[in-house]
This record gives sequence, C-alpha cells and structure tokens, in this order.
Amino acid sequence: MFLVILFFVASCASEQPCLDSQSIDISDVKSSKDGSIVKDGVTFPPKYVYTKNISNETRTFGCLCQTKDCFRKCCPYGQVFHQKNCTNMSDKDLLKNYGIGTFYMADFRKHVDVKENFDLLYGRPCEGMYLEDSPWYVQQDGKLYVKIDTSVKVLIYDASKYCIDTFVSDTEEPHLNALICFVPKPEHNNYTMSSSCMLISCFFILLTVAVYAWLPELRNLHGMVLMAYLLSFFVGFLFLATMQILILLKEISEDICIVLTFIIYFSLLAAFFWLNVMCYDIWWTFSGKRAHGRSGSQNKRFLCYAIYAFGVPTILTIVMAALEFSNIPLHPLLPKLRLQGCFLYGNSKLLYLYGPIVILCVANLIFFALTAFKIAKIKKETKMLRDKESSTHDQDRKDTQSLKLKCSRFTLYVKLFTVMGINWILEVVSSFYPEADVFWQFSDAYNVLVGLIIFIIFVCKKKTWRMIKKRIKDYQRSKSNNTQQEINGNNRRLAQWRTQPDRTSSLETIRTTDGERSSRSNKSVNINPH
Repeated sequence: MFLVILFFVASCASEQPCLDSQSIDISDVKSSKDGSIVKDGVTFPPKYVYTKNISNETRTFGCLCQTKDCFRKCCPYGQVFHQKNCTNMSDKDLLKNYGIGTFYMADFRKHVDVKENFDLLYGRPCEGMYLEDSPWYVQQDGKLYVKIDTSVKVLIYDASKYCIDTFVSDTEEPHLNALICFVPKPEHNNYTMSSSCMLISCFFILLTVAVYAWLPELRNLHGMVLMAYLLSFFVGFLFLATMQILILLKEISEDICIVLTFIIYFSLLAAFFWLNVMCYDIWWTFSGKRAHGRSGSQNKRFLCYAIYAFGVPTILTIVMAALEFSNIPLHPLLPKLRLQGCFLYGNSKLLYLYGPIVILCVANLIFFALTAFKIAKIKKETKMLRDKESSTHDQDRKDTQSLKLKCSRFTLYVKLFTVMGINWILEVVSSFYPEADVFWQFSDAYNVLVGLIIFIIFVCKKKTWRMIKKRIKDYQRSKSNNTQQEINGNNRRLAQWRTQPDRTSSLETIRTTDGERSSRSNKSVNINPH
C-alpha cells in the first residue's frame, strides 16, 4: 500500500514535468519530427515539453534545468538594471560580455560563460525581492551561496529564489548584484508546530518503552527489538525537534547543524532497519526454524540483529560524512549538507534517506507477504487436523494458542508498518509540494499521532493492562511481605535475646548478689542491738 500511494503521488506530481518558474514559453517554435523543440540553441525533448491554458489560450512551455544546472538572470540577455527597470545596454551587460565566476562554497573554482555552462532563466522569480548586501557566491551547480553574520552563517538559494544581473547607475560603475525572494513567515510557524508535535510524540514513545522495560513478561526478544526500534525513533524525533527549535531561536551554527544532521540521519535509518528486523523476525518465527525457549539463543539472535540494525546505518552515515568532507568536485550525487543548510534536501534527501527507506519497505512487504501465506497454510492444516478425530487434544490446544500469539504479533507489526508508512508518505508529499501549508499542517498533526498510535497499539491492550495490574499487585504484596518479614525478624531476635543462657545467668547473678547483700545487712542488725 505504501509503494502504491508513493508512486501515485509521484505520478501526480510529475504530470507537469517542471515548475513554471523553471520553464520558458516556446509556443512560437514548431516541433521537429521527433517531437523535440529547439529555441535559442536549447533543445527541449518531448518529455520536457508541456502545454498550459493561459487566458483561454493554449501555450507551450519547455522545461529548463533538466539537462543542465539553472542560472537566473533578472533581465533578458543583453539588458541590464537601470533605474529599477530592464534597459537595453548590451555593451554594459557584464554577464553577457564577461561571464561569471563560480565557486565551491566560498572557494573560487573557475570563470564560465553563463549561456554555455547553464540553462538560463530570465525575469524575477517572485514579486517581493530584496537586494542582497551580504557576500554571495554562485556555485558550480547554479545555486547562490550567501554568507550572513548570524548563527546560521550560510543561506543557499536555487534559481527559483534569486536572480543576478548588472546594475547600472549614473554614479557607479556597472556591477553585479543579486536579488533574493523574501522568505514567507509561515515557514517559522511550521517549525514551531512541527517541533512541538514531535516532542509530544516523543513523550508517548518513551512511555511505551518504559512500560516494556518495566514488565518482565515483555522483556523477551520481541520486546527488546521493539524497544530498540522505539528508542532509535525517539532519538531521531528528539534531535530533529531540537534542530528546529535552535533554528527558530537563531542559536544554531554550521558545526552544530552538521552534527545534528548526522545524529538524526543515523537514528532514523536505525529505526527503519529495526522495523526491517521485526518483519524478518516474524517471518523467521513462522518458518519454524527458530529454537524456542532458550534464553541464550534469543540473546545471541538479538546481538546479531543489533549488529545489523546499527551497523548498516553506521556505515551509511560514515559514507555520507566521507563524501561531504571529501575534495570531490561538486556533483549532484554528493550530500551537499553545508550547501543546503540543516539536514538533507532535494536529491540528496531522496538518495541518502528515502532511497534506503524505500528499499527496506519493499523488503518488509515481501516478508509480510511470505508470512501471510505461511499463516494461511498453517490455518488450513490446523483445520484439516481438527476435522479428523485425534487423541492429542492438549497438544492441539497448545499449537492453537501458539498460533494465535504469533498471529497477534504479526498483526501488531502490520499496524506499526502502516503507521510509519503513512508518516513517510506525508513526508514525500510535503517534499513534492513545499509551498502547500495544508500538507505541512496535516503532517505535523500526524507526528503527534505517531507516538500516540504506537502507545495505543502496544500498551493499551487488555493483556498489557493485566500485566501492569499484576506487576503493581506483586509490588504491593512484596512490599507488604518485606514489612511483615522485618517485623517477624525483629520479634525473633528479641525472643532469642531473652532466652540466651548468658542473659539468664546474668539475671540470676544479679538476684543472688542482691540476696547476699540483704542477708548481710540483717546479720549486722542482729549483732548490734540497741
């Protein structure tokens, strides 16, 4: 179901192959035999061409930024900014005549011709824009890297958020300036709501872990795997909320941002690998290959699971860190964490985070399908045995109870997989439609429900409540017994003290001594009468 919805969302998002801000009108050019359209030396394949109805007229648009990186010029080629308007001054157009220097972060790489090196977009991408007075650098991929004097240090803009052009005035020499789109305020509101929702979810997740850790009956292999999964998920949500709060407070530096990114990345991946362990474990349980009832075997299996669930995310995190801090030339497949602000964005997020998660989800679906077939087969065999007369009713009853327990656990895992699948579907939808506040609000609300739903699924059950009540009664009974034993022990020690021989002889000695003193006193009285 997760993959079906994911592909549906992707197909819906891809009906128009690019944003309007990354396309140009090519209605005045005819298509060639293969369906492609060529304009100003740029070839637009059929898959990057779409039509749109504008003012009751069908117009044809071609997508740029598909085969080359994009760069946005504020005015048409050969025009410059003069008195806040685009003016024909081809001889003063610095971008046309001299090109522009490209950088990796703030390190100069090479000077390039903008028309040869980039797909050129023209015009202001948004209505509200401001002149950037902080140092800025055009990156090799066409993004704009801006160094600012705040805790964030760096801002990165793609071609849909900036434009660059030559500014000409009567008092200054022609020079390049960058215009930046104003950042809408709802983004901060999203962070406020998102971080609050995740912290609420963290509370319920931690409460679920506490219940499983407190009840001895739940500290089996299944319980330990679940606790490892929930703790990984808890750490990921906690640090993600912390990152968003620090961004809101403007108290985050680039170094802190990078460290938090690696922690969040590792934790979220570990959570999904533990979910994969659960799906594998339930399949292994129904396969009949497990050795039951041996604590040593379960501990060994949990250790193997932990090596897998923590080891693979560790390797992936190390690989991402090595690529981030390597001197490899800028490439679309690199993480580019320091170029994109906090955490992963765009293609980097798709490759490094969503990629492994989708692979794990496919594997989980396979395990679920195999387990479901096995359950159906076992139930069919059990029904056939019941139809026959058999003297092994007790054994049949035990097998039936064991099957019910396994099926119950399988149902729990399916519910958990569904809950997490919906959560990441919302994440993917939000990434397709970053400007749609309704998706963010729904996603934030669901972040609260994730922890609550997990708590309801694994704790709010009759069996678990009976265990909790039993645990409380056992504690009260144990406390009462300890108090009674302490009282009985004190009474026994007092009785022993009273019946000890040395204690009796001492009393007798005291009595004899007192008697002798009394006798001597009487004799003295008789010898000396008045």
